[in-house]
Amino acid sequence: MLRNAQRRIVIPFLLPAVVLLALFFLYPLVRTFGISLSDWTRTGASRYVGGANYTALLSDPEYRTALKNTFAFTFIGGCMLFPPAVAIAWALNQPIRGERFFRLVVFAPVVLSAAVVALMWKFIYHPTLGLISPAMAELGLGGLAREWLGDPLTALPAVAFTTVWQGIGIWVVLLSAGFERLPRDVLEAGRVDGASEWRLFWSVMMPMLHDLLRILLVLWIVQSMQAFAFVYIMTGGGPFGSTEVVGTLMYRIAIDQTEFGYAAAMGVVLVAVLLIVTTILNKVLKRDDLEY
Repeated sequence: MLRNAQRRIVIPFLLPAVVLLALFFLYPLVRTFGISLSDWTRTGASRYVGGANYTALLSDPEYRTALKNTFAFTFIGGCMLFPPAVAIAWALNQPIRGERFFRLVVFAPVVLSAAVVALMWKFIYHPTLGLISPAMAELGLGGLAREWLGDPLTALPAVAFTTVWQGIGIWVVLLSAGFERLPRDVLEAGRVDGASEWRLFWSVMMPMLHDLLRILLVLWIVQSMQAFAFVYIMTGGGPFGSTEVVGTLMYRIAIDQTEFGYAAAMGVVLVAVLLIVTTILNKVLKRDDLEY
């Protein structure tokens, strides 16, 4: 009886979320899968082609390159994001003067739109009118200057850095909340036993934050593998396809070439890849042996 009563209370709260999930996720996903089984013409007519679009993807070098670049973007951006985000979150949870000001500075880029940030950093990366290359030349490091967005070796890391710079504030806030939730008595006991702050951070805090870091890593993978705005605005997928990710390739195929069925197949495969990667990652990183 009690369980039935609990269900009657919970269902009304879950119902709006379920309706929104079905309306804005499940239906578009099913509809996209249906479109991926069709071949669309420029006039808007379509015909059923079954799995032909998926078969074509297997031999499409452009899609393989875009998928490879997407994984590279995720990996490079993750390496740029998590170490400084953890360090900044830890520092902001220490008794330092001006903590609120530093929190504001870190979080400020988040409120800027992706278009504004992308255009700003596109100017900063400019080899002659920007800030980075001329500054390096003034410091005698002109030999290290590059056409950051024009060099295939640096274009993808440059876009990934811009993405991280704009969004790192969110991750710092989430990690700061995790640091604040750590049991103070455990940390004090470590200090009494003579553990250094570095030892506390590495051997006590980080294991306690394991589940939070796992969740944030999955969120980053989901977000970064859907990258579009920064790449499209800053490089358009160039130079020579070095920054072409699945999102920009889908847009080009769908809008420029009006091959909506083929673009939809790319999207469905990307969703499948995301589900597989995040499931494996959760299985590998999940730990049930920590009790604190």
